[in-house]
Amino acid sequence: MDIREEVPAARAGGFRVWFRMQWHRFQVGALLAHVGLSVLFTWPLVLNFLPGSTNLVPGTLIVDRDQNLWNLWWVGQAVGGAHNPFVTDFIWYPTPVGLYYHTLNLFNGLLALPFLGLLSLTTIYNLIVLFSFVMAGYGAFLLVHYICGNRWAALVGSVVFAYSAYHIATMRGLLQLISLEWMPFFVLFLLRAVYAPPWHSRRDAAVWAFRRALPVACFLFLIVLVDWYYTLYALLLAGLLGLYIAVRHVWDRAAMRPNQSAKISLQRGIGEPWARIVACVAIFLVLSSPILVPTLRELRASTYIVPASNAALSNSADLLAFFQPPRDHKLWGRLFTNRQEWPFGSNRYEVYFTYTALLLGGTTLFATRRLRPHLCEEADATSKGERERLPGKWFWAACVTIFFLLALGPVLQVNGQQVGWLPMPYRLLEQLPVFNISRSPDRFDMPLTLCLGVLAGYGTNVVAGHWRSSRLGSKGRLVALSAVALIGVELAPMPYVQQAAVIPRWYYELGKEAGDFSILELPPQDDYWHGAFRMYNQTAHHKRIFGGYISREYPHPFLTSTPGYQELTYIDSEGDMFDAGQPQWYSAFALYDTRYIVLQKVRLPERNEEPVDVSPPREVIERVLGGAAPVYEDEQLAAYRVPLSVERVPFLSVGDGWEPREIGPNGTFRWMRDEATLQVDSPRAMEAFLRFRATSLGAARNVQVFHGDHKVFEGEVGPLIQYSIGPLGLPEGKSTITFISPTGTTSPIALGMGNDPRQLSFAFLDAKLDADQSQ
Repeated sequence: MDIREEVPAARAGGFRVWFRMQWHRFQVGALLAHVGLSVLFTWPLVLNFLPGSTNLVPGTLIVDRDQNLWNLWWVGQAVGGAHNPFVTDFIWYPTPVGLYYHTLNLFNGLLALPFLGLLSLTTIYNLIVLFSFVMAGYGAFLLVHYICGNRWAALVGSVVFAYSAYHIATMRGLLQLISLEWMPFFVLFLLRAVYAPPWHSRRDAAVWAFRRALPVACFLFLIVLVDWYYTLYALLLAGLLGLYIAVRHVWDRAAMRPNQSAKISLQRGIGEPWARIVACVAIFLVLSSPILVPTLRELRASTYIVPASNAALSNSADLLAFFQPPRDHKLWGRLFTNRQEWPFGSNRYEVYFTYTALLLGGTTLFATRRLRPHLCEEADATSKGERERLPGKWFWAACVTIFFLLALGPVLQVNGQQVGWLPMPYRLLEQLPVFNISRSPDRFDMPLTLCLGVLAGYGTNVVAGHWRSSRLGSKGRLVALSAVALIGVELAPMPYVQQAAVIPRWYYELGKEAGDFSILELPPQDDYWHGAFRMYNQTAHHKRIFGGYISREYPHPFLTSTPGYQELTYIDSEGDMFDAGQPQWYSAFALYDTRYIVLQKVRLPERNEEPVDVSPPREVIERVLGGAAPVYEDEQLAAYRVPLSVERVPFLSVGDGWEPREIGPNGTFRWMRDEATLQVDSPRAMEAFLRFRATSLGAARNVQVFHGDHKVFEGEVGPLIQYSIGPLGLPEGKSTITFISPTGTTSPIALGMGNDPRQLSFAFLDAKLDADQSQ
């Protein structure tokens, strides 16, 4: 109903009439219903808002949970400081890290902005989880109602999508995947845009672009702000709709059926619908270009984004997983122990269809000949003509089939066994540009459940339509509530696991200390002492850290390249290729503003974990800091203050072109390939000599040494001896020393010196900068 018609009606009937209009227009009842259903399916999450439980969040994937808590904090920091949120040096300091392929879920960070400083991060996290479930249900309700024309069918279809096994499983800690709420809104507005009345003038096209196309582009942009996987799925759905329009047009022309839908299809052709899809995507590209352009640029320039060769296989859905209850099922999930024997049975996602949804979908396809089984409510009758032009049940069934096959991944797996002789469609998809960076085929279950929800809505209409009753509302209500109850029993995730997310209290005290500086946390980061935990601690202390955890990881060599940090990272007291001591170590600490070294004794506070022996890193800390005692210590950590450097000296750091350090009888050394660099950091302009020991692999060969663009040495390197080059005029700040092997490289295996195939030239050790000319 047009808004101009509502004003007189509201004046005539008063506030009650106006309120009832708004209630039905915005489906407020459906929104409230999904608030209750979300509380039920996520129970006891709502109890986390009570005093004393505010540090609890749902899920068992602690690493991903802590990473997503950091995401919320970092977006607030970046926006508040007018920084690009997709680049940071707060983790993996001092190297700027790109977050374009990190699961930053920028939308959730922006959603959290008004609450930062007012509520705890864990409370905000819980609010976002609840918001995502409510809005996913509400959006799916609007979509299925638009297609099926009945609120009870819409309720069933929305429950199939919003509370699917997949969506519930994302509560384990995957906040970016929980937030699938914008997908049904995108599909709804895309259908409304494509199947709007034809254009008769430029004004019609302009009005359509503003009222129909722009909302489509905006919702697709919101999907971009959540997750790139979901963006690809949305674009794939738009492509499938375009393909359906073309196939339907050809079919109608061949059959020349006299029905209304065929006439409309033939009258409009495929040009205008396709143009509308293209226009929606074009507006989206303009909106998202500030994010999309640098993301694609990084894709072209980097290789770390492409997943490992077996990543897609290990993250594919097993065929049986679609038909057996999820692991979180509280009634009989533990009875299905076969999954424990699957090679990839630890997959994070669930893809269970629910037999209720399958039964309703099958009823849609095979219990009626109608392409669009409608049971239109009286208030919705005006849109019946537009609904008759929408894609029918076979389109949604085809989408379910396509997404189902793609979710199975590159190789079909049945009860843990690979059926390698059967070609799978995903193999074709992973050959396409952009799609080839996908590493989790089982996430295709998300668009699958959305399309299955539409079929379930149709099925509800079919069952209700065959039930003899004089009242459409009563029979639809009983069918819908029965289906919802059965789905709840089939999934039964309640009570969902809630775990504490606690930060050691010293980090809060550190956050009160003025200044922008860094802290180094030990033991060195690994799968146990994970960077995600330290990122979450950062949300309390706000200081830069030298580790981290991003979704598409790549090497961050700073800690193994820089004196002082090297010794604390290796822990074995062997150092690296440098002849370095406390003057160089403290100079490096001062340059990178490292004020504290923190020894963590437990990984997760307030968790019953086995004690860990942290005496090796403690001994290294005390050796590097000259026997200093901690300035703070409790059962969780010990904090050491780094001494101020009395006089800073120049020092060397490992640059490019070096192999990992090795330990031999002459000390710690590194091999270089045909070219390698050392970085020089000098506190002031000065002259210094570069001293090192070097030997050639195999026969003696020449080496060239450049300081910046100036050649400072060229000579022959043979057996291991010491070299002294200089004096070098060091500028204040950073400069580069480059070593070049003009005659190239060889390999130990080619020289009969073992099985090492690496191409090498020289080995270096005991490198240092020295102002004393007499040495």
